[in-house]
Amino acid sequence: MKKLNIYTFAAMALFCAVSCGGTAEKSNSDTQATMLTGNSDNIAIESKEASSASNGTLSVQSAPESSAQPDVQAGMDGDVYRYGNHTYQVKGDFKTDKITTSDFNEVTFSNIPSDYTEFEKVYKEYLGKHINGTAAMMVMAMEMYGRDKAVGERCIRLINTPNNVSSVMNILKDRYGNYTSDGYSQRYIAAALIDGAVRTNSYAPTEPYTIKCQGSPNGTKQMTMPKYGTIYYMYVIGGGWDTHQRQCEIVMFEDDEATGLYHMNNCPSFYTQCQQIKGEWKGLK
Repeated sequence: MKKLNIYTFAAMALFCAVSCGGTAEKSNSDTQATMLTGNSDNIAIESKEASSASNGTLSVQSAPESSAQPDVQAGMDGDVYRYGNHTYQVKGDFKTDKITTSDFNEVTFSNIPSDYTEFEKVYKEYLGKHINGTAAMMVMAMEMYGRDKAVGERCIRLINTPNNVSSVMNILKDRYGNYTSDGYSQRYIAAALIDGAVRTNSYAPTEPYTIKCQGSPNGTKQMTMPKYGTIYYMYVIGGGWDTHQRQCEIVMFEDDEATGLYHMNNCPSFYTQCQQIKGEWKGLK
């Protein structure tokens, strides 16, 4: 009887070892893996059982269309950046090592940004990463200042170097003032920088709105003050002046290389008094 008990105990121990080992192995194979789905603007997290062939590798897939936010669809589709039903597109850009007068490109957009949130997102995620895109956003910021001075000032401060902010604000405060008789107040001055807008059509731009750009003979310049960076000289072609080439300076400081964002460094010809309007200005979308 005692000998039987020893054999029985040994058999039970062996059975337990096999069972426990099998359970542990099954537990490892059933470990759930975290799956990242979606793009950088819309990350969805889901759990899914890993197959035996996955070897623990995470899978990155595109989120289904239904997971996108209905009011804001921020992201790049080729060259087009979409924010809600607003679109922005860069068509070519300047070379960062050399700019010449034979360089032509443009930026098109369906609307002026609706608010600061949209303006900031478009700047940081798309247009601000292009030399010509930054120039186009200066035009947008000027128009937004005409609509709401507080919002417009925030936009101007976001994309301009500190020194240029003072210059821009000092003039625009008067340019968007209440003068009506002497022509100094020109609510439409930003529109005068958009393609197709001239005084004889009351500064009504062609749609979609287009900022046409050309390289300046000044090319590029390395700067050391107030800090290291590169200045890119370019023109925006505006129909509101006898001289259509409106020069500006776009800068990339070494401090901004991590984000890839350019800033407006100087643009007095953007807000120099343009030709007096003929007719009634209808505004911009």
